[in-house]
Amino acid sequence: MSTLPEFRPLSPEAEVVLTRMKRQLVESHPDLVEGVKAIHRLGRAYDRNEPGSFVLLTGAAGTGKTTIMRQFIREEYARIEEDTGRPPRITPNGLHIPDGPEGDERSAIFVNAPSSRSTTALATQILRALGAEVPRNLHRHQVLDRLRVQLVGQKTRVLFIDEFHHLVSQNETVVWELSELVKDILVETKVQMVLSGMPVAARPVDANPQLDRRCRHRFPLVPFGWGADEADQKPLREFLVDLEAGMDLSEPWNLADPKLAGAIHASTGGIVGRVTRLLSIALEHSLEAGVGRIDGQWLGYAHDVLKPTGDRTNPFDQPKGPQQATRRHSRPNLPMRTRGSLTGKPSDPTYEKKARTA
Repeated sequence: MSTLPEFRPLSPEAEVVLTRMKRQLVESHPDLVEGVKAIHRLGRAYDRNEPGSFVLLTGAAGTGKTTIMRQFIREEYARIEEDTGRPPRITPNGLHIPDGPEGDERSAIFVNAPSSRSTTALATQILRALGAEVPRNLHRHQVLDRLRVQLVGQKTRVLFIDEFHHLVSQNETVVWELSELVKDILVETKVQMVLSGMPVAARPVDANPQLDRRCRHRFPLVPFGWGADEADQKPLREFLVDLEAGMDLSEPWNLADPKLAGAIHASTGGIVGRVTRLLSIALEHSLEAGVGRIDGQWLGYAHDVLKPTGDRTNPFDQPKGPQQATRRHSRPNLPMRTRGSLTGKPSDPTYEKKARTA
């Protein structure tokens, strides 16, 4: 019989703790909070009937671009429900109000930029997110005209284009056409936009002064730094302090301790998405074990779960017991299988070696 513990769902109380921490990871990060505020300002600009403008979110993978957009969608959902008394429908492409005062409305639309580097492909992608059919025989100008009509008719306040760097080309003509498409949408529809992607996503904005003039906020997202000086360590440590403060813990985890915070940075590179995954996995597994706290040992386990294949390093230096694996941190305080059997018992030999006969 297996000595491994039986898997059980988390208790409702444990689920509350895990959900609270995931929420706090967003609410404690100053860049994520400010990014969401910048998008809310776009929504207010739309309500005031101001000319179309946009926020440019740039950063490496995992720095929080998509998290900012998703958090705005959640808050926009709450705003619509409070204002109208009815919750909007959540779709893969944003928020949909099928029976608004003036018909079908889509206040927030979310699309991933296509990799074809074509303005027509981008316009088609947005139209489909708006629920519109796009016949294949339409010419480019017809697609763009239909897009303008749909955005205005469905009262789209904010249009998100994620992975915007997919559309950027070495061909300057393509970059210019892309910048002109974005500018035309802003001018002719007054919809507000969020363009997000890798740092190269800024090229169409840099290339077109008229488009740059409509940029309301350039918002570069960078990882937490770490160095020998306290000033270099302060942003990450303050983030961890705020995280614990928002968790309402019965006893502190001391994540902001210089040694532990330094190990967290070494494990994640200070990238907020990786920090989030590391802490979430550590807490979830500790909750499964009935511990409900994060320490160096659980973080070491989470690091081993996430690290690249072949990487044998672990910044969370914890002593290992005699039954723990030599290459990976074992889950703390959990029984382990004995090597050689799925039952936890030593395997019996399945054959006997016999001497060769001449």
